[in-house]
Amino acid sequence: MPPVAETMRAAVLRAPHRVEVHEVPRPQITLPTDILVRVERTAICGTDLHPYEGRLEIEPDVILGHEFVGTVEAAGDAVAQLNEGDRVVSSCVVSCGACYQCRRHQPGNCAGSRIFGLGLALGDLDGGQAEYVIVPNADLSARRIPESGSASDDDILFAGDIMTTGYEAVARAMRPGDTVAVVGAGPVGLCSAMAAVALGAAQVIVVDRVEARLKEAAAIGAVTVNASETDPSDAVLDLTDWRGADVVIDAVGHESALVSAISLIRAGGTLSIPGVYTEDAITIPFGELYLKGVTVQMGVAHITEYMDEVIALMSVGKLQPARIISHRMGLSDAAEAYRLFAGHEATKVVLEPQS
Repeated sequence: MPPVAETMRAAVLRAPHRVEVHEVPRPQITLPTDILVRVERTAICGTDLHPYEGRLEIEPDVILGHEFVGTVEAAGDAVAQLNEGDRVVSSCVVSCGACYQCRRHQPGNCAGSRIFGLGLALGDLDGGQAEYVIVPNADLSARRIPESGSASDDDILFAGDIMTTGYEAVARAMRPGDTVAVVGAGPVGLCSAMAAVALGAAQVIVVDRVEARLKEAAAIGAVTVNASETDPSDAVLDLTDWRGADVVIDAVGHESALVSAISLIRAGGTLSIPGVYTEDAITIPFGELYLKGVTVQMGVAHITEYMDEVIALMSVGKLQPARIISHRMGLSDAAEAYRLFAGHEATKVVLEPQS
């Protein structure tokens, strides 16, 4: 048997807008609840752009990435649900499973929650845009990939973040027969639209300014509104007998998108926000929210609460997020991949570290 390499390749953030692929120490299991995963596919997420663009300040040389699938290379002695050789997907958020929030099924609010690839401030976990990654608390964080069913590895890849994030944003807010409006047709917005269709929305309306993204939303089954050409509020009112949407998803995470989303909600409706906000304060029409009696739901997604539902729906073809992949590249092309994704030249980029 050849000796195990002591180093591996990984995409590291040296400074804003500067991603480089370096040889770094290969991670080792340090806790009995860890697994070591050989990464086969990893994706760039919109959240990765926060440190990439300097909106989230992190220390230099962090290994990026929190969406990945791969094979268990080794498992700690206390791991009971997974074995060496199992193919797995991991939640992007690692929680303790034992604190007050976790016991109330709110792992995204875990006092000790950690997110892969976002530096010391968010738990100091190396990311998955690398040849190997350690997944802590693996029995809770990771899921074995089903051997049967119609889901591809590319679909399952997104169960660890964007598909489950979009699914939760819809599932916690809508009832079958609702009208769901999604602001932003990026990856999370498209996944939210897929989830709304799968969960029985009467109609799904997607608002964006990028024609290619709107075309993909239409293929999913949504009514599309190009905000560059049509006032979204007028369009939604026209489609809902002048009530507004029952549920509105802000899948962008920007003040302008949030203001637009608020204008689309009917009185008594629900605003669900999977989009990530890092600002200390923003200006919104709070009086409109109050007078409409809007319910607002937001925060870090409770990924492990919904992963099993999402994987099951993928396995029977009800959710197919792989369709939004626009580019596949090797890990060595990470810098160019980030440039394409940040410049909106790519809808979703998948990197293959082992190729």
